[in-house]
Amino acid sequence: MGEPNAGEVFVSGTDRLKSLSDGVFAIVITLLILDVKFPADKPLTLETLAGMVPHILSFVLSFVIVGVYWVAHHNMLHYIKAVDRQLLWLNLALLLIVVFIPFPSALLGLHPDNELAIALYGANLIATNAAGTALWFYATTRPHLAADYMTPELSWFVAKLHSAPIAVYALAIVAAQWSIPAALVLFASVPLFFIVPHAWIDRRLQALGKPPEPPSPH
Repeated sequence: MGEPNAGEVFVSGTDRLKSLSDGVFAIVITLLILDVKFPADKPLTLETLAGMVPHILSFVLSFVIVGVYWVAHHNMLHYIKAVDRQLLWLNLALLLIVVFIPFPSALLGLHPDNELAIALYGANLIATNAAGTALWFYATTRPHLAADYMTPELSWFVAKLHSAPIAVYALAIVAAQWSIPAALVLFASVPLFFIVPHAWIDRRLQALGKPPEPPSPH
């Protein structure tokens, strides 16, 4: 597509955005496992393996969380029929934050009892949710980008649903000052909520303008 004339709005399909995003999410999920490696300078014993448990748990937690973000991103695109330049940049900002997740995940595996590691991990997840919510809200409040079945009520409902974990992650950061296990439980509770089916969410989506055959956008 050539450059638009002055005054025209650049709009294109979502295929390339989907392809780039899926590729980035796949790379991020793969990078997470690189931190789980057996120390070459130690013997293969149960004690050594036990020392790897924090790395394994951090990997599993981060894998599931990134997977939930990928599902959310994938399902959001059922409600978006086109993209413009602003949406492309918002998506790139989201991917930038997602790509950073392996770093605090590795720190959490190395220092599972460290408040700063918890804070960095939580801050990264907060930024991810905020960026995803901004992307959703921008796209679904622009008629030239949103699918025909989009309604203002549906846009607001999903925006609130998608941004709700921000409060949980912030609470986890605060809770870490008194209890690291409580903070980790709060982190794990977010993906668990979105993985478990919720009939009331599906009913609400149906009432607000659910597309013909999509998975629920969360």
